[in-house]
Amino acid sequence: MNEINSLKRKCIITNQIIEISKLIRFDYKKATNILKIDWDKNMNGRGAYFVPEKQNWEKIKKTRALNRIFKTNFTFELYLKLEPELEEKLWAKKHQD
Repeated sequence: MNEINSLKRKCIITNQIIEISKLIRFDYKKATNILKIDWDKNMNGRGAYFVPEKQNWEKIKKTRALNRIFKTNFTFELYLKLEPELEEKLWAKKHQD
């Protein structure tokens, strides 16, 4: 487990290089055209990481950064579909603390 935590990846918004444990991963499978949030960071599709802050997510939506990263055309509805899952697991926790 320490080996996974010591790996570092670049945030698609801030361009900071940060440990994987502090990032959220999006997983995209081109064959099925499915984009998911990879909470366990173990899915085998192409991945992209971001620092889990609300302003970073807003910038991802505004610039449609996932379209650029995965070189495909996701609808804005897909971004809106991912948002409640992020809010529930990330930002709801911060409000409870």
